Amino acid sequence: MTDLSNQTEPPESSRNVSGRIHSVSALGTGPGGPGVRFVIFLDGCPLRCTQCAEPGNTLVSEAEPRGRGAGEIDSLMQQIARYADYMRVSGGGVTVAGAEPLDQAAFIRELFRRCRDMGIATALDTCGGGNLFAAKGLLYLTDLVVLDLTPVEPGALDGRPSPSSAGTLRFAGMLRAARKPVWVRFAVVPGVNDDPRHVETLAEFAASLPDVERIEVLPFHRLATAHLRDRCPSPALRTLGAPSARQVRAVRNIFRSRGLRAY
Repeated sequence: MTDLSNQTEPPESSRNVSGRIHSVSALGTGPGGPGVRFVIFLDGCPLRCTQCAEPGNTLVSEAEPRGRGAGEIDSLMQQIARYADYMRVSGGGVTVAGAEPLDQAAFIRELFRRCRDMGIATALDTCGGGNLFAAKGLLYLTDLVVLDLTPVEPGALDGRPSPSSAGTLRFAGMLRAARKPVWVRFAVVPGVNDDPRHVETLAEFAASLPDVERIEVLPFHRLATAHLRDRCPSPALRTLGAPSARQVRAVRNIFRSRGLRAY
């Protein structure tokens, strides 16, 4: 594995970059990291996960829509600076989520470098898709990784991964070497990924990662399916309801049975 501890800062030429931003949320809290968060929802993802909720459907507080397009990093840092004291005092920071951050690694690397210069902690919310080579240079600027295991399909951990699952598993291997704090997210999609044998395999995999601090088990959000009705490739998902509290609790208990702190 590559030793990330000796990585140097990105070259000067990479610093004037822009990113595809869907929206931002100031003074948010939730599964994107501890404390008060400034959450940046990106636009565009190389994966096509049937259970995915677009950033616009995510519940956030004080959302500031930027529209679909380029976001200049200087303007974004000015917004972040307005909330820097709240983040520092609460133990929070900046989270990059929505779509797939690793698909815009150069932009996120520069963003995180500037956050570090300001003394603001950073969190990368990812499925492990996108540019894994560039991720090696991004992880050393990342304080917390939120790893979404929802796209890992049944059978992926038995040597039969799909392309999206394979990316997640390769990225998890990088996390073993990076030794970064990890929060794991898993969205329960009824009839798709809630089979006990599949969840048990995922729980064992999560328990094998050396720095997992917590597991966030969430229900599938039916609103996302309604919003994507015309593009949804699976007719069954267009009318699929959210899992019951009992189903979510059963999944959560499987993770807990492996000694993990599941919520």
